[in-house]
Amino acid sequence: MPSAPDRIREAVTHIQDWLTYTPNPGEAVVRQAIVLRLLHAAGFDIWNPSEVVPEETNATGNRADFLIRTGCGAFALELKGMNVTLGAAHYQQAATYAVNEGTRWAIVTNGRVWAVLDEHLPGRWEDRVALKLELGQEDHTFADDLAALLDVDTWRSGRFPDALHGIRQRQQQRLDEARIRREKTPVVEQVRQQFGIATFELAAQAAAEMNRITETERDVLIGHAAAPSVTGGIPMTFTALGCTARVLYFPEPGTKGLWRLLAGSQVSTRLREDPGWKNFNTRRAAWVQDGTLKQISDTQYELTRDCEFTSPSDAACMVCVRPVSGWDAWKDDQGRTAQHYRAAPYPDPVP
Repeated sequence: MPSAPDRIREAVTHIQDWLTYTPNPGEAVVRQAIVLRLLHAAGFDIWNPSEVVPEETNATGNRADFLIRTGCGAFALELKGMNVTLGAAHYQQAATYAVNEGTRWAIVTNGRVWAVLDEHLPGRWEDRVALKLELGQEDHTFADDLAALLDVDTWRSGRFPDALHGIRQRQQQRLDEARIRREKTPVVEQVRQQFGIATFELAAQAAAEMNRITETERDVLIGHAAAPSVTGGIPMTFTALGCTARVLYFPEPGTKGLWRLLAGSQVSTRLREDPGWKNFNTRRAAWVQDGTLKQISDTQYELTRDCEFTSPSDAACMVCVRPVSGWDAWKDDQGRTAQHYRAAPYPDPVP
């Protein structure tokens, strides 16, 4: 049986072919021929009104075209016709409904553009667009990103923030590679002509050896760039004091590695007045001031952007505001501690 990504690729191919003969379909057609088809391909039970809830008006009078409920995850889904340019009013409608239903996530689509709203982001409605995908990108880029966006298991397990981060990383990598090809291809062509080199690949190698381009730029230009990973690191979770936080761990031999505390993680509001915690308190107060930490209850802040730490204990202490061994606190989805992935022995004193 084909996997969900393969099913979505097939569906996207058929949709793109169909759109050449039916440009700019209206909302009802977008619903039937695009959105429901893609939800079904992704593995959502579109025949189950408890999982794919259609046009339900909630107690506040707000309504979205669909509310998707599955496991630990839920998101509002608002549809428009393909001739509609998505904007602030559409985002507000979907995000408001999502919040009233107890979820931070909403997706607004006209079938061609898919915008993911994160209600926890500050600013205007347009500023709360955490991700945007667009049909018609080269190869299977759109289909692969959409498969990650609509992955049923990710939503059921409550790990959508990790998937979102991975998609954004892939998008940034594609932008970086496009910039390299645009800026460095002329450099390689100049080396090729100057020294009469037979092929572009050999010229790229020569340009790297002459320090006119980097080895990473050479690899991108000759098509050997490393394939992006789903998350760019090892995802782990730590729960303490009613707060659940997620990190990506990037092992670096001989160091404690890089620890990226992900947006959406919860952080305790407890205070430490010990003199040794002065720098910690100063940093956290600055994060509250600039909106990095948003208070969501008397006992919890929520991180509104990714933040990086150079040890697992520093990242864990930000969550529970007490001394803790991060190597033991952070665990993967199989319950293994960070010790399992430790790049190399390196003392990590508890603050």
